[in-house]
Amino acid sequence: MTNKIKKTDNFYQESLIWMGYRYAIGLTDKNSKSGRKILEQFKVYRDIEYDTPAFHELAAEIANYLKRKKIKDVVNLSNRWMERDMMWYSIHYALGRKSYAGSHCHDIVRYGREVLSPERRKFCAFDIRREISWHLSISFNFHLRIEAERWLNPIDLLMRFMLENDIRTDEQLAMYKWIEVMEGDLGNISYKVVEHEEEGKNRYSVGLLSDIDALLDWDDLAKYFDPKFHKRCRVKYKGEESVVEYFDSWKYRYGEPNAFPFQLVKKPIDKYEQNPGCCMYINEEYIVEDNL
Repeated sequence: MTNKIKKTDNFYQESLIWMGYRYAIGLTDKNSKSGRKILEQFKVYRDIEYDTPAFHELAAEIANYLKRKKIKDVVNLSNRWMERDMMWYSIHYALGRKSYAGSHCHDIVRYGREVLSPERRKFCAFDIRREISWHLSISFNFHLRIEAERWLNPIDLLMRFMLENDIRTDEQLAMYKWIEVMEGDLGNISYKVVEHEEEGKNRYSVGLLSDIDALLDWDDLAKYFDPKFHKRCRVKYKGEESVVEYFDSWKYRYGEPNAFPFQLVKKPIDKYEQNPGCCMYINEEYIVEDNL
């Protein structure tokens, strides 16, 4: 699908709501700590009695908020909240899934700039990196310290670890019982690891590399939303030079069993916006100057 999706399209609303409520199922006071917290916060406001000092204080706060945000219609405020929440839920439901829901990130690319402010896009990028980090901690025991996703990219760090240790197969990756990213002075990165003993080796090793592959498109979305991951290079093609803005991306090497399973490529942002699912890469042979 190459046409730009707008927030007025039926598909936009349906996709957010469909995936949104599937993720939200389970966020209840019985099944989720976060659900309990949300419900407790809600009850504080629900239990305020009408025409009491607390009621008038809350009403004044809401009025001031609407004035600051220049919102004249309370229905519009409700729609904004629903849109923001549904996108958040849909991201958390779809990320890492090996089904068509996993490609929801491509739809978000097409309407993200229309829906989200620059500040929200940056937060969304951080939230995606944090969700990816959670997936890596569950599947591979690959851990970053809390909030490190604000400045570190978990996929890039995992790839670096795999390259440094020449990990090319599911079985090699499954040998590690614990991998922890350590931040040193001047941003130096090292890894604290614990390996399985041979007899206690992780037997659930099939599909680990494909689990990583399922996260790569979402890593692209986070890099697209976050300007600090954007780079520029000068390319020369057919005698003409131009400056191209891009971000680094990882591509799964299918059918190359002897090579490192992932390839680092450069995705041009303008092409990515047009077709995020089949974006062409910048040919390294055409680059005459990088990191402008």
